[in-house]
Amino acid sequence: MQRTITTGIVTLILLLALSVRLPATGATSAPAPYSIVITNEAVSVAINLDIAQNLTLFQRSFALPVLQVTAVGVNSTGLASVVQSALNQTAPTARVSGLVLKVVSSAWSNTTGVQWLNESLSFHVDGVSTPHGDASQVDLSWKSFATSSGYALGGVEINRVGEKYLLGVASDLAAQGSGGQFIRFFYQVNLKPYDPAQFPEAVGNMSILNFSSLATPVSKWTQSYGGLALGESWSFRGSQGLGVAFIQQVQESGTTTTTEYGLLYNVAGSITVPNTARVAGDTITIIVSGFSESIMAGIVLSTVALLTGTTLFERRIQSKLPKSRKKR
Repeated sequence: MQRTITTGIVTLILLLALSVRLPATGATSAPAPYSIVITNEAVSVAINLDIAQNLTLFQRSFALPVLQVTAVGVNSTGLASVVQSALNQTAPTARVSGLVLKVVSSAWSNTTGVQWLNESLSFHVDGVSTPHGDASQVDLSWKSFATSSGYALGGVEINRVGEKYLLGVASDLAAQGSGGQFIRFFYQVNLKPYDPAQFPEAVGNMSILNFSSLATPVSKWTQSYGGLALGESWSFRGSQGLGVAFIQQVQESGTTTTTEYGLLYNVAGSITVPNTARVAGDTITIIVSGFSESIMAGIVLSTVALLTGTTLFERRIQSKLPKSRKKR
């Protein structure tokens, strides 16, 4: 009986040791719109922005163009150069490669009262990792990059959308003024309030590829640990409600009704490192050697030693026990 229990415990320990090699399963949280994955010295970026506009409810003649365009390979080198220049503002050695851009927009829907614009951007960043023996330091100071340059793909502007598509409706909104005693109007661009006279210019200067809301150092992001199989991760809420907003407040019979029109989207960030890591500011130090394998090997060897020792101990105890005599 004792040997069965001991064997079961040892088996459980071995299974736990081997489990560090297996990926976790089950439900996972929705990916952040802006994610960075670091594997050894490789840094990959994936950005997925879901942009919604309901300005058509205010001005029925307005709508974004319906489109589906992709930039990859030689067609994406222009945008890769624009993004790299933005990264170089804080990380002079950063190099962008393998950039892929996909832009899709829906038609305006009278049923939902929303038109969607999705911009997906992925690329690799080289030149930001510095090896230090068994460790590697990765500079992520560029993560909050922003570019104000326009970029047209297939005749469609994907960055300075305010200047290209929203100036007309912004001027019409600004013409409403600040309202009066029972109705008031408020104007915002990227969560910053503006007077009606300043609103069209601010809309014209708005750019989609602006991630300055993620400038908070990684060391102040929320950290979580997924075990040796998943490594470290950091997340940051960023900003909710970026873009253009026109807010109407109506007071009637002691009740305030608020209606918001705009072109809005959210930005949140996540960083994943499949190793144990530490962070200082925007620099992440990771182990690039077989750290997890060494620990697992140590666990397995220790478990085998425990099993061997337990078996020898049981044999010595059993040899000292009086043997029962058979009845004749």
